[in-house]
Amino acid sequence: MIRVVLVDDHPVVLAGLSALVDADPTMEVVATAGTVADALAWSVQPEPQVCVLDLRLPDGDGVALGQRLREQWPAVKLVILTMTHEPATVLRSLAAGVDSYLVKDSPPDELLDAIRATASGSVVLSSGASASVRVAASAVPDTNVLERLDARDREILGLLAQGLSTHQVASRVFLAPKTVRNRVSEMLAKLEVATREDALTLARSAGLGR
Repeated sequence: MIRVVLVDDHPVVLAGLSALVDADPTMEVVATAGTVADALAWSVQPEPQVCVLDLRLPDGDGVALGQRLREQWPAVKLVILTMTHEPATVLRSLAAGVDSYLVKDSPPDELLDAIRATASGSVVLSSGASASVRVAASAVPDTNVLERLDARDREILGLLAQGLSTHQVASRVFLAPKTVRNRVSEMLAKLEVATREDALTLARSAGLGR
């Protein structure tokens, strides 16, 4: 059973999502909230597997909320469910660690399939979001952007490019795994790439990790 939490500031939308998810025999809603503050006050055990988050909330941002929830539940998967798939917004969300990005006009079955796929480790994007990522990925890698990183970031990226896990890298550089994950998220923003794999492609193209 996939444990799902939902955050949306529109009560009707939240009620509809909750009913939709609970009607599926493979998943259950374990908590709902309409604001960042309410979501951060959750005490859910055992921990949820997927957080479905609206992008814009009355007291904050869904992506930032997801990052804070991941501090509480490191293994949780993050799904943004919103009205927009502007390229800059999609890329910013993915760079910040969001696992899947969907728009609210997605068919109900597509949303449920996306939650299942995200829970199992897949990345699911709406058609518009997917197009944005493809355009970004098709660009010729500009390894000069690596100059935006400091020496420690380049060391971390080089170790990741060698195939080391986050925990292995953390042990090598004497940092907490959470700190390494946070630095990687910051690196994605500095490099203006969508995913960790994009950053590793840049690193390998520049000879890091050899």
